Amino acid sequence: MTALRMTLENVVQRDRNKVLMFLFVIGISILLGSFTVLQGSWLTVGALIVLVLMGLALAWPEAATLAFVFVLYLNVLAVASRFHNVSEIFAAAFTLVLAIPLVSYVIIKRQPLMITPALPWMLLYLVAMLISAILAESVNQASGWIQSYVLEGLLLYFLVSNVIRTPETLRRVVWALLLAGSIMGALSLYQELTHTYNNNYWGFAQVDRGGFKVSENIVDKVYRLRLAGPIGEKNRYAQVMLVLFPLALFRFWGEKSRILRTLALVAAGLCMCGVLLSFSRGAAVSMVGLLIITISWGYIKLRQAVVIFSTVIMLILVAAPDYITRMESLQGVMGIFDEEGASTPDGAIVGRETSNLAALYTFLDHPILGVGPGQYVEQYSQEYANKLGLRYFYSSRRAHNLYLETAADLGIVGLTNLLIIILITMYRLDRLRRTLSVQDPQAANMATAFLLGMIAFVTTSVFLHLSYQRYFWLLMALANCAVYIYERRTISTSIMEKAPANDLQANRTSFVPE
Repeated sequence: MTALRMTLENVVQRDRNKVLMFLFVIGISILLGSFTVLQGSWLTVGALIVLVLMGLALAWPEAATLAFVFVLYLNVLAVASRFHNVSEIFAAAFTLVLAIPLVSYVIIKRQPLMITPALPWMLLYLVAMLISAILAESVNQASGWIQSYVLEGLLLYFLVSNVIRTPETLRRVVWALLLAGSIMGALSLYQELTHTYNNNYWGFAQVDRGGFKVSENIVDKVYRLRLAGPIGEKNRYAQVMLVLFPLALFRFWGEKSRILRTLALVAAGLCMCGVLLSFSRGAAVSMVGLLIITISWGYIKLRQAVVIFSTVIMLILVAAPDYITRMESLQGVMGIFDEEGASTPDGAIVGRETSNLAALYTFLDHPILGVGPGQYVEQYSQEYANKLGLRYFYSSRRAHNLYLETAADLGIVGLTNLLIIILITMYRLDRLRRTLSVQDPQAANMATAFLLGMIAFVTTSVFLHLSYQRYFWLLMALANCAVYIYERRTISTSIMEKAPANDLQANRTSFVPE
């Protein structure tokens, strides 16, 4: 017994970190499994899946990162909570899976925490929210919005940006995103081709029942349904799918394997199907902008642009022929500025104009710190909107514009901070794109893909407020990971190239174990 005890002590002492990691994973597995089992007997299967994933994560911590990104982008947890009676507490606790690779990097491998470029500004953004909340009419409401930012923004950003540390992991994460997007797009395409709009496919293919008018006869008006995927809101569905399109396109250009290039092309097509079947006009405007940018940067030649444009037209004719009718309604935007009334804006355009102006006037009345986090929609939107006399709001409505709503809520202080977070990330991605285009095309392509994805998100945000903010901060985290990884690798390469030969030899021998 004494010999056995000494052997066990030696094993524990030698592999202490691995033992701690094992116990840590078991603890999280029991926690998540318990949450799942408590929801109902049939969800015991879900608990077993969680335990299997945790076991896999123990052997390969990166698996937890890939699983989390896939589940988050597919909106599995929200669907499970809404359609399958899974507790929201469990959905929130699922973020704990990222603690497994984090512990592996920081404790087991003793690597430092990663402070990516946007993180300090995100902390300042939190400070701006806290200061603005002090002056808010309802501190309780403001605290709820702050809590959402801390959990879905700051915490999510910090965890994701600290578990993606190599170009290989970042590449695999991109493929996890494309897999999620392909599933969403394939379900939407199948739903459209089979006209099974009454089947939401377990919540992953939801439909907006309002739609838009495509024709009118003596008896009735004919409306076109808009698909909303697992998000449940058609415009946000278009936004998160459009972000994936440049990622898929640059994987098609960047992968060496013919199979992976084909899969990337398929993913791009399926993501575009999701965008088209949402019939989002804001996404259409952003698509045109992305095409112009990629042509001006030289990634797409004019001849290739014609082929892409023709392919998109074919997709529209096959998958969404009513898309042309939807785009024609954009002519109504000119009716806002046309005093003679030659073109008439539809109700949605007038509604958004009203919401935008209401947020703008709220900001002008409270320019420094705004009215407080979430206070515009809760306390001011209806009052300011109905003063305009454009359209009467019977209830509060959000601003349908990320920047105007942020200005109304947090004033120039909060808006400036948010713009710095966005612009500093985009600037450093663009710098990587330009500086690495010759010496490291793969890194330059990855930086460009995330830059275009960010451009897609920030341009569509002109027409959308920041609901489902986890998608925005996930994108910010991944983009900043790309910046951090490739900038550090560039600096290391530069130092190695400038160092004298004898210094290089010293560096090589200094890492040889004694």
